[in-house]
Amino acid sequence: MLKKTAVICLIFTLSAVLSACMSLGNLSYKQAKMLKNEGFVLTNDGWTLALPERLLFNFDDAQIKKHQQTNLISLSNQLHKYNLEKVKFVGHTDNIGQASYNLQLSEKRAQSVANIFLNNGFKANNIQIIGRGSEFPIVSNDTEEHRAQNRRVNITIIP
Repeated sequence: MLKKTAVICLIFTLSAVLSACMSLGNLSYKQAKMLKNEGFVLTNDGWTLALPERLLFNFDDAQIKKHQQTNLISLSNQLHKYNLEKVKFVGHTDNIGQASYNLQLSEKRAQSVANIFLNNGFKANNIQIIGRGSEFPIVSNDTEEHRAQNRRVNITIIP
């Protein structure tokens, strides 16, 4: 009888520990699972989706291509479905051009992505738009391919 009680206590303890770990960043298990399925990763800033493979911008451009808009609309619908409606959009550029211009361009890129979410029911007071210019490249800017990877927007969920 004592062994059964110890095993039951151990199971409850492990269950509690796993539940605490699974909430992941103040989110429910279902929310975290959906974010992982969408390609988000838990970072120091929160659940973040870097969009270089999904959403790259042409040089000196902040326009989102039509086929990419469809993916962003789908993502915004998923976030709505799971009550994840506070979002931060962080725009980035490569290192070509003046820093002040790149900062403005990165803000325009973040705003372009945010506009899709706003047009799909997100509230402006739940949206943050940040431009980082060329300050945080994900790869060196030594080739055109690398510069293209740095022209991106990251989406972070605000719990």
